[in-house]
Amino acid sequence: MKIVHTSDIKLGASFAGFGLAGDKLRAGLKTTFSKIVDFTLNEKADMLLIAGNIFDSHEISKNLQDFVAKELRRLDPKPVIVLPGPKDHFGDSAFWHTWEGIRKPTNIHFLADKKRPFIIIPELGCAVYGLAPTAEDDNHLSLKRLGPLQDAKYHLAVACAPLVPFDGEQSDGLLGDLLGKYDYVALGGQPAFLDLSCPGYRAAFSGAPEALGFAENNSGNIVVIQINEPKNVLIAKAPIGHFQWKSIELQAKEIANNDELLRKIKQHAGRNILLNVKLTGLALFEAGLDPGFVQTRLSDDFLHLNIDDEMIVFPENIAEVKVSEKTVVGQYLRLMAQKLKAADDKQKQHLEQSIKIGYSLLSGRELW
Repeated sequence: MKIVHTSDIKLGASFAGFGLAGDKLRAGLKTTFSKIVDFTLNEKADMLLIAGNIFDSHEISKNLQDFVAKELRRLDPKPVIVLPGPKDHFGDSAFWHTWEGIRKPTNIHFLADKKRPFIIIPELGCAVYGLAPTAEDDNHLSLKRLGPLQDAKYHLAVACAPLVPFDGEQSDGLLGDLLGKYDYVALGGQPAFLDLSCPGYRAAFSGAPEALGFAENNSGNIVVIQINEPKNVLIAKAPIGHFQWKSIELQAKEIANNDELLRKIKQHAGRNILLNVKLTGLALFEAGLDPGFVQTRLSDDFLHLNIDDEMIVFPENIAEVKVSEKTVVGQYLRLMAQKLKAADDKQKQHLEQSIKIGYSLLSGRELW
């Protein structure tokens, strides 16, 4: 039996602060979801397990609900097991209660029945156990609540919870006893892939199929499970995501001008790349660096580009500024240095920008 395991797709995510790129990211998540269905078909898998957080909220548009139902029905007659997660929890007002995806006849099975926290798939000789968390749950859902094993050859559990603890149980022995009941435990609730398998049990977090932030590492995968016989399970990670989130730091003192800054950033360009650039250190006056201009100029070369300007225009010791006070430029810089020293944080930001512009104008240089 071959199974595809995924979780934390988070369709409908808001991506606050990303502007127009947020629309592209949301559309990209739908594309990735369709790729997961295609992968399941191409691999001739017997089942698709979704271990929580297929959506980013329990308040989802009808169009997005219908899109998911339509995609999952492409797998018919292959069974699809859907477990809601903390993000798209099974609350009283959640759309799950009226979702057309679970209207019969359908190949989509929904784990949310507290009295019957399992689904039997007779054609595969398989029982799948899981219980959707509600808004009141603390997300540390214990597998103990899934009850006894049913009459089946294979036993799979699905849970969406943090890595530790499972309902406060931190003992490896207790956790092993819980997981060891099942041939495989499909876990969701964290962005990174992690194989937790040990002698006696097989369990893994699939991680998110797309990284959704700069801090998310080892995302962008789904998991393929091959069960040859009970307790004989192979786990393989399969890359599927296409977003690339990158962060770089550039030292201002090593950049001669805006053209060089443009070149350094553009070498990371790509239509699926989200790049965060931190520009730090002491800026060269003669460089006339303008991060805002550079960001605007390169915005079409990236899915999303952000430049954090953390440059300083003077060293902490103003006496280190080597400029002759006999020149207009020198007098201007000395005056502005004193103002900068006495300014608060909010004033410094404006003063530093003014100093850059003023220096360029007094030096006879054209502004970008």
